[in-house]
Amino acid sequence: MPLRALLFALLATAAQAEKINAPAILYRDPQFVKEFVGSYGILSDVEPKVSAEEQALLAKVQELFGKSQFIAAEQEIVRFIKEVEKPTDPEKKPGEISATMVFVLGNLYFSSDRTDEARRAFLEAIRRFPRFRRAHTNLGYLYISKNQLSDAMPVLQKAVELGESSPRVYGMLGYCYLQEKNALAAENAYRQAYLLDPKNRDWKVGLTQSLMLQEKLAEACSMFDTLLAENPEDRQLWLQQANALIGLDRKMDAAVNLEVLRLKGLANESELNLLGNIYMEQGEAQLALFAYLEAIEKAPKLDVARALKSARILNDYGYPEKAAAFVDQVAKTGKLGSKEQMDLDLVRVKIAQTAGDTEQVGTLLRDLFARDSANPEIRLELARYYDNLARNETEEAKRLAHLGEAKNFYKFAIESPTVAYQANLGMGQLLVREKQYVESIGYIERALGLKTGDKSSLEQYLSRVRRAADRETQRKEREAAERAAAEEADAKAKSK
Repeated sequence: MPLRALLFALLATAAQAEKINAPAILYRDPQFVKEFVGSYGILSDVEPKVSAEEQALLAKVQELFGKSQFIAAEQEIVRFIKEVEKPTDPEKKPGEISATMVFVLGNLYFSSDRTDEARRAFLEAIRRFPRFRRAHTNLGYLYISKNQLSDAMPVLQKAVELGESSPRVYGMLGYCYLQEKNALAAENAYRQAYLLDPKNRDWKVGLTQSLMLQEKLAEACSMFDTLLAENPEDRQLWLQQANALIGLDRKMDAAVNLEVLRLKGLANESELNLLGNIYMEQGEAQLALFAYLEAIEKAPKLDVARALKSARILNDYGYPEKAAAFVDQVAKTGKLGSKEQMDLDLVRVKIAQTAGDTEQVGTLLRDLFARDSANPEIRLELARYYDNLARNETEEAKRLAHLGEAKNFYKFAIESPTVAYQANLGMGQLLVREKQYVESIGYIERALGLKTGDKSSLEQYLSRVRRAADRETQRKEREAAERAAAEEADAKAKSK
């Protein structure tokens, strides 16, 4: 757009404006105000020259800014532009205002949230004077205020290329890089901003985030220490440092962070469950139980699935009595749906198994089966229950009866994809224990095909079973050959 058309558009909008607000950042910054009306001739390579009349106007505008008379400041600039463009003195020739005056008008629009007019003014100022450093800088700020980061980045980069060195520009560049996941560039920009303005919290937070993205966890933890010393009530800082410490395998240090939040009353259900998990991993079951119980109390609505997961962790680490106490507390918190009650009772089955209470396991499973006979997990657990009974039974008739029940429930469970891997493997292992190696191979092969993750140990097991099956086949073939030979010899003897 030609300069004249741009200015008329800007002036028309200015005439309709009711109020110009004091700028949020720029005009409250004394250094900026000083530079705003400074000597443009000093930085002639990056600032356009201004006429004596414009210099005088800028001095007057500064006084109006000092009195917070922003509308009056705009009116002075508008009158000046009109007079230059269309002189009231017929003997005076029309002139053109400098890029500086367009820039100043853009600042006024920017400060009153008239960002479209401000953007056009900054772009026009840059068009008229491409090396106009502050116009690039303020245009970059404008784009960031509109969250147009892809537009802001090249403009701010150009400002730095032209010599801009303020921490704010480096910090904003760091922010742009961070949003684009360019963590290394973000780190460098934030380091420069932090170096120039070490008290600014935003630069420290941005630098820490860029370090975390690069998994420079030790450096990030050090920055978190600095931030937490200044902001001890910021729960997000405690949590983010805890995550970094977990990444460094300093889990008890992470637990300290979570305990701080707990003592401050800032830890929620999720964080207390994480604290409990850390304690379990470190063998501190009682501390874990306390954390899990407090998580239940903190929950606005009990997350039964998460609570039962915590119970399983207690049980899996060998603390069935603490798991049982926790499950009882979950049951007391309120009404459970039928599925949630079923899941809770299945956890009780696991606890009874760990405690070696076979009678309780059987009682629970028979009750569960009566309530939901088609549930694949119940079928699988019943198969394991009868399999266990068979292994420990000395009376052959009972042992065979238990084996029959186990096989039936394994076969039922195999039909369900959710437990097919465990059921095939369980059935295969049962047959191996019964030395029915050939029959077991098909089940173990299917289990191998369903297994996710590392399969090496199962492959080795299958290889051993195949060798045993080969030996069994060879033995049977040898025995059959020997019987055939004996029968043939017997028949020959009789024929004589």
